[in-house]
Amino acid sequence: MDNRIMRLIIALGKFSAQPRQYRIMEGLNASETGVFWAMTQIIAEKPDTELFGLSELNSYLNFTRPNLSQTINKLEDKGYVERVVLKDDRRVTYIRLTENGKATAKAKYDEIFVRLENIAKILGEEDTDKLIELVLRFADAYEKSAELK
Repeated sequence: MDNRIMRLIIALGKFSAQPRQYRIMEGLNASETGVFWAMTQIIAEKPDTELFGLSELNSYLNFTRPNLSQTINKLEDKGYVERVVLKDDRRVTYIRLTENGKATAKAKYDEIFVRLENIAKILGEEDTDKLIELVLRFADAYEKSAELK
């Protein structure tokens, strides 16, 4: 077995070995956290976004439609999101963060921002730039690897 690949597995495994508070949001399971963070990722990319279509969310998650719907139901029950039906097209349901959802997302985002800022200080400017480049390349390669069966 390739030693480099084993080292990569071990390195990536260090992230899953982090204390629970750094991996998921308090009171949310992994699926709920995924949906929540997909919304915040979309907002980061398009700051004026308030309404999220199920297809748009699922482009970040690749959940089955029933799983996504069930997860949205749970987030709705917990007060983080609400369903919105537009008057001009009642066939489509959108999801929106509630005020509680927005506040929670901002608090968690701020926490992560500070942590990453600290990591960037430790790594230094040059290594941080290298890390960003490598993470983006890794994400791209990860997507492409699914096609190489």
